[in-house]
Formats: sequence, structure tokens, C-alpha cells
Amino acid sequence: MQIEIKYINMASFRKEILEQIERIDTGRIFTFRDLSFETEKTANVAVLLSEQSRKGVLVRVEKGAYYRPKESVQGQGKLPVYQDEQFRYLTEKLNGYMTGAYVYNKMGLTEQVAKTITIATPKPARRFHFKNLDIECVKAYCMDYSDESLVPYLQLLDAIKDMKRIPGTTEQYIYNQVKSQYFNRYSLPELGKIVSLAKRYPPRVRKVVADILGDIGQTVLQMEMAKTLLPTTRFNLDYQVYKT
Repeated sequence: MQIEIKYINMASFRKEILEQIERIDTGRIFTFRDLSFETEKTANVAVLLSEQSRKGVLVRVEKGAYYRPKESVQGQGKLPVYQDEQFRYLTEKLNGYMTGAYVYNKMGLTEQVAKTITIATPKPARRFHFKNLDIECVKAYCMDYSDESLVPYLQLLDAIKDMKRIPGTTEQYIYNQVKSQYFNRYSLPELGKIVSLAKRYPPRVRKVVADILGDIGQTVLQMEMAKTLLPTTRFNLDYQVYKT
């Protein structure tokens, strides 16, 4: 009787886990953390996920990570996981946000296509490969990226930080693009957010932000940013300021 009860309980447990998996969108990478079960059942869940992977119901991405594949509408079988979903999974796994040349290309700051994906995180890991992606991690200067609405501002400040190293550009070009395509279009509250976030970045970034703010006539915010800089500090910045 005890064996029979144990079998029934396990069958019920399997059904519950499979139902949870069914509720996860196809193409979305998930891990053990996305499933609800008692800690002592971790080994059972691992066996179940491995079994579903062998059956083709799930596709294993890496240890402990799977997704339910989408079926091609052209009848070409199961589709691979989309790149955007890989990015979502990696930023969540590393507790960070995307930055670097790939993002700068999307922002219109460079035409060169990045071969490496960069993720800003509080605890940078060593460079590694994930699927067909080359991943590098850099230090995140601000920890507010859990608020996704702030990520575009952080990416812009990262571009200013990296303006000497963005491929296929000059510092003058990045300065002009950041000013015309972003700062000029920001509302006063948005510019206030930029100033608040920039205070957590290195002095060189704060100097560029102050210059741009002065350039577009935002003298109050420029003074607020300039107060965070030592008057005696000299910066090796290769751009000219043009009043707009």
C-alpha cells in the first residue's frame, strides 16, 4: 500500500511539473527557478526535464536551462531559440543589462556590427561562449537597472564612457550624436535622470555630460554636474563643444 501511495504521489508530482512547463511560453528559456516545487524534489525535476529533452518536448540550452521549441509554420520542424530570448536569459542570469558595441549599433552610434555581446553586471564573469554568442562582462556603475525604464539612460552613459573605443567612430562624432539624437530630445525630467545616474560614473563621463548640458543651454543641470568634478582635474577628451 505504501509503495502504491508513493507511486501515485510521484505521478501527481510529474503531472504538476509538466503542467507548469506547458504554461511557459514556447521559445522562452527557463530554469529550475521558474518552476515551483519543494527543494528536496530537485533531483526528480532534473530527471523529468532530462527525460522531456530526450523526447524532444524540451530543448536543453545548458545545464539546468531548457525551452519548449516553436514549430515552423513552413513545416521545417522545430525553430531554434531566438537571439533576443538568449539575450533576455543571459542578462537575467548575470543580473545585468546589455551594453557595448552591439547596443551602440542599435542606438545609431556606429555602423559596425559587434562580434561580441557585452553585459554590464555588478560581478563581471570571465569571457565565455553561449550557443553561437561570444559574451564578455563589464562593470555596471549603477545598480538601478532592475528598473528597465532606466536601462536606455545607462546605455547612453556607457556609450559616453566608451566613446574612445566605439569602433568606426571618433569622439567628436559620438559627442555630436549623443547630443543631437538624445540630449536634445530629452525632456527636463529625463535630463535630470541622466544627471542623477551620471553621478555614479567616472569623472570623465560626468565631464562630457556637463559639456553637453552646457552645449544645449541647460546651465542649471550643467552646474549640478560640474560640482561633482574637481576644478583641477584635466581630461584627455578629443571633441569640440558647439553651442546649439
